[in-house]
Amino acid sequence: MATDRVQPDVQGPIDGLRPPWGVPRADPEPFGYRVEEYQLSGVAACYQQSTDHPAAHVEVEELGTAPYRTRLLVIRPADPTKFNHTVLLNWQNVSAGHESWAPSEGELYQGYAWVGVSAQEVGLFGPPVGMGRGARAGAMGLVDEDPERYGMLRHPGDPGSFDIFADAARVVGPGRSTDIDPLAGLDVHHVIAVGGSQSAMRLVAYANALHHRHRVIDGYALSVWEGRAPDLMDGPISYGGGRTAIREDLGVPVVVVNSEFETLALHATGAVDSEWIRYWEVAGTPHGVTRRPELPHGRGWEPNTLRFKPVAESALRHLRRWVAEGRPAPSFPRIAVDPGRPLRIQRDAHGNAVGGIRLPELEAP
Repeated sequence: MATDRVQPDVQGPIDGLRPPWGVPRADPEPFGYRVEEYQLSGVAACYQQSTDHPAAHVEVEELGTAPYRTRLLVIRPADPTKFNHTVLLNWQNVSAGHESWAPSEGELYQGYAWVGVSAQEVGLFGPPVGMGRGARAGAMGLVDEDPERYGMLRHPGDPGSFDIFADAARVVGPGRSTDIDPLAGLDVHHVIAVGGSQSAMRLVAYANALHHRHRVIDGYALSVWEGRAPDLMDGPISYGGGRTAIREDLGVPVVVVNSEFETLALHATGAVDSEWIRYWEVAGTPHGVTRRPELPHGRGWEPNTLRFKPVAESALRHLRRWVAEGRPAPSFPRIAVDPGRPLRIQRDAHGNAVGGIRLPELEAP
């Protein structure tokens, strides 16, 4: 079943007694940036994927549609002449039971516009019963955090999240035509989809199944991706679905920056660099950096404060050049894995992983 597409609508900027939830913890104004919030409304389709094709080459059938109203958090250069013509369209992570905060530093503030998309139901309404893994006690969605500001938001459920994200790309992309422009007239040339961890899994599902259908994304910047993607009909309790690779015929660049934590999971998919895809693995780094290394971890893991972020920032610069100028990102050695079962990371005499991208803290502690 296919339907005539209803054009999305944008409202805003949204005002309130309190600032938008999840704004950068550091004021971006000294960097020449402005923060605004908009609401996006439209009609989202949900899709059923065929089981007759390999996971990385999904064919889909539209099952139905439902209305939605969500939010866009926009961080953009105040001076249009400082804009580098690239929008980073971030799939807001909701693993904690609420949305992640917007970045306060980094490559974003070198001329990009950043748009956080509240694509998933948890971001609006908080964690459902059964979403125990990762969800923080007392986590609340936007509607409960600030009913005055967000009380009118509505969501059709996570099967509609992929169409919501595509609509967000349309209203911030080069061909946008809504009456209200969330980017205030910035000259956009490219839209790069950004997501880490659970959000990276959702973006891989989108890329494999819907990228060619929508054609609104010019590149993908993924991080700490565990080689999984959910089914298009999965709800918020699902944490990634089955093993899958990224399809190699997207025709747009993809750069995946992983920590050491994801090495074995990604290795099991057989993923290797190809014409449009690069996999960068940063030895010695964790999936997430602990903020309180003195506290014991509930799963018995050793605390680790080494950050892969400098590599991710470099990857974003390379990805933008690849998208805008056709200069492919470089390839790097992967973390070495011993053959056999179970898979094991090769380690040196100090217990550190062999291979991968090496940070100074690992090479010269």
